[in-house]
Amino acid sequence: MRSFAILTAVAIPFSFISAISAQDTQGVSNYSPGDPLVNLINTSPTQTHVYKVEGNADNPGTAYGAGEGALPAATVLPGQTVAFHLGQGFIGALTAKNGEGTRFEVNFRGDSPGEYKTWYNSDMQFGMSDTTIGPAHGEKLINGDDSLAGEPDCLATANSAWGSLDEQAQQELLDTGYLEGTTGKDGVLTSVHMDKQAGDNVVDFYQNITGFKAYVVPGSVVGKKTNATGRKADTHTWSVKTKELTITGY
Repeated sequence: MRSFAILTAVAIPFSFISAISAQDTQGVSNYSPGDPLVNLINTSPTQTHVYKVEGNADNPGTAYGAGEGALPAATVLPGQTVAFHLGQGFIGALTAKNGEGTRFEVNFRGDSPGEYKTWYNSDMQFGMSDTTIGPAHGEKLINGDDSLAGEPDCLATANSAWGSLDEQAQQELLDTGYLEGTTGKDGVLTSVHMDKQAGDNVVDFYQNITGFKAYVVPGSVVGKKTNATGRKADTHTWSVKTKELTITGY
């Protein structure tokens, strides 16, 4: 978890939030045009996508859950798009697969001096899924780079890097159980997995070799100095000049 999202789990003021349902609008009910919005798109024709939602303990009363920790999940039916209104000042996270997939941290405080910025990132420290986040209308990052974080196909991205490893390194990764497949120059991965018990070689492969647009280790949180892998993770916190983001599940 990056320094802008410190979460606690406490009681929830249900009167402030709309009920989770099959409707296409969820989150706070008292939103205005231009308020923070995350569009949740489910491209699957058969699977319901559920996102665990967490808010910072210091979130203001205008935010979803009014500063509470664990909140009712965001539910997106097959083929559905949900407009999820997080409310002014929301900082927190939405995690795919109801908390077991890729975690997307968002900061709608816009506290950068002189200009508004929404900060966001993709976190695969504890789980991964075929899910991405980016500005809703394709805006570029503040520095002009591509703005899409996360991976639409984790297995395909991992396979694109698999052949760069020698056979011994491949076998050592397969022996961990976090990756499944075959070794050699024609070897192919059939499954990839991540959780907080993963060893250093798994973390190194995901963070430094695959090219995942996500961080797999915490990096330099709260000013703490880190190693090369952590510095690589530091490059995956991004900002855009918009209050509207889109999370797409594949």
